[in-house]
Amino acid sequence: MRPSRQFPFRQCADVHRTERFISVEPLSGYGMVQRESDGYVIYLDPDASDEALGRALLEALDRSRFIWPPDEPDFFEGPRYVQCYRNWQKDFMKRYGYKTKREAYKNMDWCRVKRSEGRISIEPHKRDKPELFVDLPPDKTVVVPETKDAAELGAALRLALDRCE
Repeated sequence: MRPSRQFPFRQCADVHRTERFISVEPLSGYGMVQRESDGYVIYLDPDASDEALGRALLEALDRSRFIWPPDEPDFFEGPRYVQCYRNWQKDFMKRYGYKTKREAYKNMDWCRVKRSEGRISIEPHKRDKPELFVDLPPDKTVVVPETKDAAELGAALRLALDRCE
């Protein structure tokens, strides 16, 4: 079975920021990307340096896997993804002392990061309701040439996080 639309090789990560933490986690997949079952997440203080942000993001992108669905069909099963999401949510809420989901998501910012074809794009989102985010216009996306310069990448990530609504 061949897909109707082939995606270029890419690596992805999600970055969430609240007043208590920044989390950076690798995502894997093909057309749709998802959390890995191992629950790997890097947690940083909200005032982490650009260097630390960039190092965490580079590590997460390096851990991201490009998965051809017929090779790992179980990876794309809905119950697996839902459980991974719940595990992440339970972890950060306990770790940072959030008592309710409403409190946890109240001031959360979220960016999706994609590394592909020689560039890194960081897409900020708008929080519409607790746990529900919507896309922002493409002109809010921060795009930089692919780099291993952690401080430069961290500065770009901070700019994108600041564009979240």
